[in-house]
Amino acid sequence: MIVLDDIHKHYGRVRANDGISLTLEPGRIYALVGENGAGKSTLMRVLAGHTRPTSGTLTFKGEPLTFLTPTLAREKGVGMLYQDPLDFPAMPVWENFQLGAPKRSKSEVVDIIGELSFRLDACFLPDEPVSSLTVGERQLLELLRLLDLGATTLILDEPTTGITPEQKRDLFDLLMKLAREEGHTIILVTHKLSEAFEMADSIFVMRQGALVGTLEPPYDEKKLVHLMFGDAADGVEDGLPDLVADAPPRLIMRDTLFAGPKYSMGGLNFEAGPGECIGLAGLDGSGQELFLRGLCGLDRMPGGSLTLDGVTYRSNDFPTLRRAGVQFVPADRLQMALFPALNLMEHITLAFPDRKDGLDEFYRDQCVDKFNLQAHPDTQAVELSGGNQQRLLLSLMPDAVRLLLMEHPTRGLDAGSAKQVWNHLKGRCADGATLIFFSPDLDEVLEHSHRVVVFYDRALAAVVEGDDINMETVGALMAGKTWEDIREARS
Repeated sequence: MIVLDDIHKHYGRVRANDGISLTLEPGRIYALVGENGAGKSTLMRVLAGHTRPTSGTLTFKGEPLTFLTPTLAREKGVGMLYQDPLDFPAMPVWENFQLGAPKRSKSEVVDIIGELSFRLDACFLPDEPVSSLTVGERQLLELLRLLDLGATTLILDEPTTGITPEQKRDLFDLLMKLAREEGHTIILVTHKLSEAFEMADSIFVMRQGALVGTLEPPYDEKKLVHLMFGDAADGVEDGLPDLVADAPPRLIMRDTLFAGPKYSMGGLNFEAGPGECIGLAGLDGSGQELFLRGLCGLDRMPGGSLTLDGVTYRSNDFPTLRRAGVQFVPADRLQMALFPALNLMEHITLAFPDRKDGLDEFYRDQCVDKFNLQAHPDTQAVELSGGNQQRLLLSLMPDAVRLLLMEHPTRGLDAGSAKQVWNHLKGRCADGATLIFFSPDLDEVLEHSHRVVVFYDRALAAVVEGDDINMETVGALMAGKTWEDIREARS
């Protein structure tokens, strides 16, 4: 049993954790939920030994401690699986598995991988490079490594990001087995309330640094949302904007070839109309990232053409496309879209150079009121959370955007903030903009798309419309099934 008692963590006047007390028992699965900035990550970093609390105690099997280090946390059986696996893609599976463990021969490591894989219904080739694995397989490998290091309390940060529905099911089955059959304690840090309802024996709800509730099944969704957000998500519209009948295409691709640093993708023929929300689906590396980067000019277009609002381009020059109304919002916000050392007001000045006066009022209207960006204008971009970085990027977007390309549009955002962002994006589409986006969260793609473009093996595999936009069909296409396979399975 682990007891966190009156945990405080202060950063100056900011109380990231404000007197949190909770108990974690063996053999149970817990979900930790809350809006962005609620203090979830800080609390888990305290438990994993990466953050030293200002005050409070952590008790392990009756032994009180004032803080943990990563080494001491590992000795106490605490392991954390991060959203982005902490591995070395160029190294083979067995060398990644050996990281942090006592020195062992390759044959010993291979035997241990085999034993754990058999026990947990997994399969790895020891000499296979980690770069060839899917995100789900990399997560599983990291999970096996933590178990080998003796972890009996497992913290998983957004574990289903970037994996297929089948991989998600396998992961949940594995976590259930670890908890029920082997007595492990599992903590899911998640923004997806459906996953919390499905898996958790108890749900801890955090808000503004405090633990505001602990829910037990059967869960009351309305109560949970109220605990997390209050009335913050009220007034958010659902549904997709109506499309304009017989509108000329916004985007036309003819035999288009995109070439990135690692691979190329050709023979792309596709059209998109004004007002459309088009989701891209596929496992990491399947082609959707190159598709977006080629459309905005960050990757080369050696062949074919792009036509935007009737103007044809044989070259996808980034500045030219940007002036034509193409806007790209990358997943790596801090390195590719923001200036880490510049503050928020300096970003506003750069994004809107023609606006000389009233910048303070403009900041309040554009950033605070519209996107709920709760940060002082002097705050540097590097000091913002991932969710607030996304809010800043959206607030810097000009009104004249005609083709909006987005990677991971709500990554790092809680459910209420994600709804507000989608309300804004759909509002832009209702005003005539075209949105093409990729999200590793397949539920998000299905919910917010007029059409879904599926990529497989670095090719555009299928365009899904109407009633076919569902988990079973899109998931099967992502896994390499053909329309013929799907029709046979239905018959």
